[in-house]
Order: sequence, then C-alpha cells, then structure tokens
Amino acid sequence: MSLADVLLNGAVYALIGTIAGLMSGVLGIGGGVIVVPGLVFVFQLNRLIPDELTMYVAAGTSLAVMIFTAQSALRAHLKFGEVLWRTFHSLWPGIVLGTISGALIAPLIPRHWLEIIFAIFLYGIAIKMLTDAQVKHPVKSPSKWLNRIVSYFIGLYSGLLGVGGGVITIPYLTYCGVDTRKIAAVSNLCTFIVAIVGTVVFMITGQNQMQAIAYSTGYIYWPAVLWVAIPSVFFAPLGAKLNYLLPVKQLKYVFIVILIITATSMLF
Repeated sequence: MSLADVLLNGAVYALIGTIAGLMSGVLGIGGGVIVVPGLVFVFQLNRLIPDELTMYVAAGTSLAVMIFTAQSALRAHLKFGEVLWRTFHSLWPGIVLGTISGALIAPLIPRHWLEIIFAIFLYGIAIKMLTDAQVKHPVKSPSKWLNRIVSYFIGLYSGLLGVGGGVITIPYLTYCGVDTRKIAAVSNLCTFIVAIVGTVVFMITGQNQMQAIAYSTGYIYWPAVLWVAIPSVFFAPLGAKLNYLLPVKQLKYVFIVILIITATSMLF
C-alpha cells in the first residue's frame, strides 16, 4: 500500500471517528451505527481484509473503538450532569451475558445476512423513535424480568453487530420515562461494558481466521482502532456538552436521520 493510500485511509478513518465521537456524546449511541458501515466501506475499498470477514472485523473493531469513545463521553457526562447509577445497575448483568452470546454467534452467521440484519434492525429503531418523537412517556418502574430480557437483547445485538447498545437502550429508557438528557450518560455506561466484553470475545473467536492479517488480534484490526478512536475521543466530550445545550426534540430527529442513512448504506 502506497503512502497516498495510507493517508487516504487514515483520513476516512478519522472522519468516521469524528462523527462517531460527536454522536456518542450527543446521543449516547456508542458510535457503532457510524463506525461499522464506515469500516465496511474502507475495508472493501482497500482490500486489506478478505470480503467474507469484513463485517466481523468491522463489528469487532467498532467495539474496540467504543472502549475509548464511551469512556471519553462518560467523563464529560460526569461533569455536566447526574448519572442514574440505579438504572445502570439494573441493566448491566443482562447486557454482559447478551454481549458474550452475540459475539460468539456473530462469526457463525454469513456476512451478507449480518449486513441485512443490521440494516433491518436500524430501520426498526428509526421507525420506533419517529413514532415516539412527539410522545412523552410517564415514569415507569419495569419489572426485574422485563429489565433482564431487554438488557440481554441490548447486549445480544451489541455483540452481534458491534453497535454499542444505545439504539435499544435509548428507546427503552425513553419508554420507562427517564429524563431524555440523562439517558445518554446511562447509555454510554452500558456501551462501555459492551465494548470491553465484546472486544475480548472478538479477539478470541477470530484468532484462526485473521492470522495472516498484520496488526490484528482476532477480529480487531488495530490501525483502524487507532485512527478512528483518537478523533472520536476528542469529539465525544464536545458531543456530551451539546447534549445539554441542544433542544431535545432536535436530538431525537438527528438520531432518526442517522439510523435511516446508515441502514440504507448497509443494504446498497
């Protein structure tokens, strides 16, 4: 690969990281909905990763990036607002179990089907958020079993698709009537847990398939992690600050547009 190719790939990685960092801080979505399709595009462009492995490497690398992005956004949220620790503690056990399950299942599903699942999932969340955009939910106290089921599926989809879990966490906590501005902090906490657990599992499950790829550990491609994580870490705190300055309704609509664009890019 020439120096020009390296710089071009680095610039694209950095752009992905910048957008992912902003979205992580503003919306608490972990950045995966930006990072995964972005990495798939770059991997297919530079041909460094075999086509049949691009989705798995994108998901695993996305989770590794989110370790840095989520902790950066979380530090900013701790400065700007209250973290609902009780809400987080009710979610994390199911999230851990679900993430392990999803990361183990992902390599067993054909790449094309993973892309379709990813796109359909994002369309569904976008529609749900759109129908809820004008609805104010009363505060609810979900049963322990509902929390366990939902948190498990948050982890399952996160580990399967490398999306961090915010795309389910946000609508669920909105349904529970949690203050919109406090959801992002909880979502980033959940994303941090997902990222650590998912990264470890993807490092283990991809050992045999990625031996020929330099600078990789399992399904984690470290040059992409570095190039994407650095700008995402810098821009996540800015996004977290914007979360407390921008109108709530506009934040929801931004999230919906991002989901639709991302889903469409994965299908076409």
